[in-house]
Amino acid sequence: MRIFTLFLSSLLFISISAQNPIKWKVNANEVGENLYELEISAEIEKGWHLYSQFLESNEGYDPDNSPLSTYITYELNDYIDTIGSSKEIGIETHFDPVWEAEISFFSNKASFIQLVQLSHSDSTILKGNVNFMACDDQQCLPPDDFSFKIDLRANTLITKEVIYKSDSNTLAIIPTLDLLDLNSPINDTCGDVESENKSFWALLILGFLGGLISLFTPCVFPMVPLTVSFFTKGGTDKGSGIGKALLYGFSIVLVYVSLSLPFYIQGTDPEVLNKISSSAVLNIIFFIIFIVFAFSFFGYYELTLPTSWANKADKAADIGGLFGVMFMALVLAIVSFSCTGPLLGSVLAGSLDKGPVPITMAMLGFGVGLGLPFTLFAAFPSMLKSLPQSGGWLNSVKVVLGFAELALAFKFLSTADLVEHWGILKYEAFLVIWIICAIGTAFYLFGKIKFPHDSPIEKLKPSRIILASLFGLTAIYFAFGFKLNEKTNTYQSLNLLSGVAPPVSYSWLHPNDCPNGLNCFHDFESAQEYARETNQPILLDFTGHACTNCRRMEDNVWSKKEVFELINEHFVLASLYVDDRKELPLDQQGEITIEMSDGTKKQKKIITEGDKWATFEANVFKKVSQPHYVLITPEGKLLTNPVSYTPNPSEYASWLKCGLDAFFVLKEMEFYGTK
Repeated sequence: MRIFTLFLSSLLFISISAQNPIKWKVNANEVGENLYELEISAEIEKGWHLYSQFLESNEGYDPDNSPLSTYITYELNDYIDTIGSSKEIGIETHFDPVWEAEISFFSNKASFIQLVQLSHSDSTILKGNVNFMACDDQQCLPPDDFSFKIDLRANTLITKEVIYKSDSNTLAIIPTLDLLDLNSPINDTCGDVESENKSFWALLILGFLGGLISLFTPCVFPMVPLTVSFFTKGGTDKGSGIGKALLYGFSIVLVYVSLSLPFYIQGTDPEVLNKISSSAVLNIIFFIIFIVFAFSFFGYYELTLPTSWANKADKAADIGGLFGVMFMALVLAIVSFSCTGPLLGSVLAGSLDKGPVPITMAMLGFGVGLGLPFTLFAAFPSMLKSLPQSGGWLNSVKVVLGFAELALAFKFLSTADLVEHWGILKYEAFLVIWIICAIGTAFYLFGKIKFPHDSPIEKLKPSRIILASLFGLTAIYFAFGFKLNEKTNTYQSLNLLSGVAPPVSYSWLHPNDCPNGLNCFHDFESAQEYARETNQPILLDFTGHACTNCRRMEDNVWSKKEVFELINEHFVLASLYVDDRKELPLDQQGEITIEMSDGTKKQKKIITEGDKWATFEANVFKKVSQPHYVLITPEGKLLTNPVSYTPNPSEYASWLKCGLDAFFVLKEMEFYGTK
């Protein structure tokens, strides 16, 4: 479990790492007739390590407690083949106390030498990939890939051609709208709905509830009397005790708020948080973590942060005074992590795509939710009498949370599946899994399922029966998600699963590439061409596979009759996914210079469809959040102020009508030659 702990402890820093400490190069030298020596070399930043291809040969090697080996693959055929395995230069082997085994690794530089034989002089192109892992003394980065394509004879890496406009360094593939003026829409009386403040408050409340729930976990609840005894011993006066209690609560809040600070380091890149939230690798990591946590909650094993961390913090807490109070808060955060970690992860994951400030709000809410009860109990110890006694009910709470973690794990797998187009977890499968989790929770509460740490249930309490029945009803509610909407020919979406489950159109039995069975385009150019042919306005829908509020808009707003008919009958819908990982055709890939929020410029690669539409939204419409809706004419004139998340169907329908009216007015003015 040590590798899991190491991953988990550095996860926040890993997810936003600006640079990979490994820089790769590829060279080829002819050493015989149609025989080439391929050298794949790496420059490694000081303090970091790259690992051997052959770790399994190390003494004491344990695949569950070791870093990942470097893995090199080549695309071979009848005309090109490798001879033997790669030769490693610069390798060193030492006993690593972190991994508790002999580990072979590279420091500073690494070289992999591979002989390549060609059977035909015209076939000189070799494609390859290096899968690798980098670690330093404190953290490991997620596995990464370096892909290359090299002409062996010319010793030249083949890169994608960059296509620029003649008068700028903007890629020709990024659409431009010369007639667009964001400050002068045709109708300036509607739109510009701003709900970020509401979203901030929602995240604050969500975080607060998560922190409050954490109080009733087996890792936290027993610490309440211990904490109170710390503040009551020593015979201090009541005023001093209240002051220390307030400092203690503030310190708890400070610990959790500090977890959001790394997200400000990236600061200048407007799309970094969207990339993090939609990262398939990161979502798979979260999926594994939540599965591991779930089975820990079921009682099959115990997860803790390294004991040395808790011991050091605990010793610091013994120094007394104000610093002792602050270290007590740190001790609470560390010791309770095995229970608070999953809840904290859920809160964090729900705010990743919204920016650093919402993340801080979520962490602030969590810290307040967890710290406030401790502060009150420390300031007023008599309140302890109103709390239930620790006992077997805490284990029941833990198991229920385990089922919740198991269900939420598949939310992350679903995001990765949607972004990468794997097609392994479609709507039907996701819904069945959640139904099973709800039924499993009900069966457990009824005493039909037992786990290792459970004691026999002699008699079911009314509260347990009521809670079990509620989970049973929840399973029945989830089953209604298989009801078919005849109008859209898709499943009827469920409000409680909106934004959590995959889109109802992402289905095996009733598939549709567009939300709610609407007709849509997934590229702007095609939508614009069709709009010109039909003389209709365009509804630009900047969305994302990992965008929760996008799904809520589609499920709860677009599904309403008035909104559905307006979009379906009067607009050309262009749903542009900013996190789609499907690669663009080779001749549409390249680099673009973008201006950052601090005024600096940065080269950005355009590789995927998501790269293209995210850049289109940022460069043309000056927004990086989703959902974001824009109404324009086929020529690119702005009809009304854009809107973002608008959960009120009537409000959204009014905005659509406003834009449609502006379009008709503009056409009338053009007909009479007044504009």
